[in-house]
Amino acid sequence: MHSIESSLNALGFSREESKIYLTCLESGSLPVSVISRNTKVGRINCYHYIEKLIEKGFLLSEKKSGVKHFMAENPKVIINTQQEKINIAHRILPEMLAMASSNPQKPKIQFFEGIAGVQKLFQKFLEFPNAEVVSFSNFKSLSYLPEKFLKTHFEKRMKKNIKSRFITPNSPESQSFQKKFLRNNMTIMEKDLVETFFISPDECNFSSEISVFSGNIAIFSLSGKNPEISQGVLIENPEIFKTQKSIFDLAWLGATSFVT
Repeated sequence: MHSIESSLNALGFSREESKIYLTCLESGSLPVSVISRNTKVGRINCYHYIEKLIEKGFLLSEKKSGVKHFMAENPKVIINTQQEKINIAHRILPEMLAMASSNPQKPKIQFFEGIAGVQKLFQKFLEFPNAEVVSFSNFKSLSYLPEKFLKTHFEKRMKKNIKSRFITPNSPESQSFQKKFLRNNMTIMEKDLVETFFISPDECNFSSEISVFSGNIAIFSLSGKNPEISQGVLIENPEIFKTQKSIFDLAWLGATSFVT
């Protein structure tokens, strides 16, 4: 019976309501004195829970020899009650979803897992032509993405006239990344679309990526040893975007202090 009680609790019955309903279901019509004794629920409290079960439609009452007795409704009523709740939820769900999507202050958040997920997140930058992407980056970590993917991605950024600004720790790997993907075979006009501040890794050496663009913030971490634990998050919110963009612009102004 304990497992049945637990199941009834999961359906919204309190512990006392479960005991009372099952006692009446098993024993038939009972006075409150017997229900209280069998369930070990105090008599005053027992009346309270019985009234609640009657209101919910799970118990019925009758008089025998002038004494009020209580009996359980057919258990099928539980299914009917739960189905009614489901029907109500289905009716109000579209309106609630519309309310949630119309709230401009509520951030929209998407999660991306594995190297393929991070590539999909990276491609979000291409959805906004003639825009700007500013990034706290680490070119050494970015090189964990497939070389062909990176080459194609940055070529598309140029074609879509997307300006990119990077603040990244300096290293041989970062310089190689810059030369291979951001400066190789570019026209003078395309080179104007890319600006990079290399800062001292002794002063600032971040390994994850934070990119801010067109009302969005993309945060992702890449793993070279185990690509499948790479992960990313995309947050869409204009107020958070403004704050993060201001933080980047402030860092950009001060980055010359750490140029190596």
